[in-house]
Amino acid sequence: MPAIQSLKKQLRGILSTQKLTKAMKTVSTVKFSKLNGIFREYSYYGKAAEELLNSFGADFLSSAEISDSSAPAAVVVIASNKGLCGNFNAELLNFALEEINKIHSPYIIACGKKTVAFLKNKKIPIKKEYIYDDIPSYEAVATLLEELLLLRKNGKISDIYVVYSRYKNMMLQKPTCVDFFEESSLKNETMTVFLPDKQTVIQKIAKNVFKARLYEFVLESAIGAQASTLMTMRSAYETATEYAEGLEKEINRVRQSAVTADVIETSAERDEKGGNKYG
Repeated sequence: MPAIQSLKKQLRGILSTQKLTKAMKTVSTVKFSKLNGIFREYSYYGKAAEELLNSFGADFLSSAEISDSSAPAAVVVIASNKGLCGNFNAELLNFALEEINKIHSPYIIACGKKTVAFLKNKKIPIKKEYIYDDIPSYEAVATLLEELLLLRKNGKISDIYVVYSRYKNMMLQKPTCVDFFEESSLKNETMTVFLPDKQTVIQKIAKNVFKARLYEFVLESAIGAQASTLMTMRSAYETATEYAEGLEKEINRVRQSAVTADVIETSAERDEKGGNKYG
């Protein structure tokens, strides 16, 4: 039966998709769970670093040496390494493109394979490329921060903007552009005693505070990507399952119709033979 064979072929394809999306959903669930645990544990350290930045931000900023305030601004764009995560990358990268176009001759640093591919496709020159694991390490992000501070010290860049997806919840990640050294939110706390002295303490902890801030941005981007992948694969799996069930019902209906037709045809032939015999 041509109709049944065609339906069975479609069903095999759908079942293959169902199996694949189920496997990817499982993988993204594990990665999301691990990232969520890291993010929750890190949030205590991140919050403490943010409090220090809010209290002594101007002092920390003075420790981030800048040789040429007229140098190009750096734009760090953070997206994921893989697709299949809904509109997560597309929304973020289109937003990043708008931010890049606002800056004259920006110094672009691309983080993530999707960022690199997107910017190269748009013919936008990239100065540096950083590819993180799906679960990024603090050490890898610290390397980027050291590079940024060195570029700033050597007069290659001035301001630093970070474009990433701020993680709200599994259903919502919002593309955001942050001025990494935004002075409007930085102030100094005067009622604090520093030992051995203020300058030594600030110099010792400034980099750690900046690293903590940048790592939090990268973590938010990573957890958002996995959340989007998880939701996309879950939806795809459920759709494939529903479609497969519909095809199975259709195959059974066609098969039943074929059986009924055979029964009717056989019965008609028997009646016809019986009529010839006794008529």
